[in-house]
Amino acid sequence: TSDIVTDALTAFGLSASDSGHFADILAAASSNANTNVSMMGETFKYAAPVLGSLGYSAEDSAIAIGLMANAGIKSSQAGTALRSAITNLAKPTGTVASAMEQYGISLTDSSGKMYSLRELMEQLRQKLGGLSLFGKEAMSGMLAIINGSPADFEKLSNAIDTCSDTVDGYNGTTEKMAAVMQDNLAGQVTILKSQLEELAISFS
Repeated sequence: TSDIVTDALTAFGLSASDSGHFADILAAASSNANTNVSMMGETFKYAAPVLGSLGYSAEDSAIAIGLMANAGIKSSQAGTALRSAITNLAKPTGTVASAMEQYGISLTDSSGKMYSLRELMEQLRQKLGGLSLFGKEAMSGMLAIINGSPADFEKLSNAIDTCSDTVDGYNGTTEKMAAVMQDNLAGQVTILKSQLEELAISFS
């Protein structure tokens, strides 16, 4: 997880102080979509440099990754699909540019300000017709985003938007997830082993 966090922080232009929040994003997405932290890390490895260079947020990127995972598109496959799709939209060929114009899809608003990735996803979900924009490699991933149910989109968005909130006394989703995972015999044994190791170190 620490490797995933540090690599992604760099790609999204975040600082070390954001690492806790990014861990919360991973925890919220993995517990609200059909994926896990390791698979998400593999997706971020491929897609984060492109997403980050366009100023897209880690939160919105995690929503896209979660929606793809719910459709069975995960790890490097999801990363490649997302990277290809966004690249096709950001640097469109003549055919793609005319299709974007036809379907009213744009990366920027009327004043030239970049839409967020979430706003772009909402455009695609509403207009549906832009499937020809993405090419074969990216098609399946973008179909997953476009055709994901409103309930899935809302559930994932809400979970990620509130992932670092204090709830039930826990400071963020990561802390709560860790507490739940340790609230059993195996977790208590792990804690005990850790405490015994600390005791041994202190004696040394």
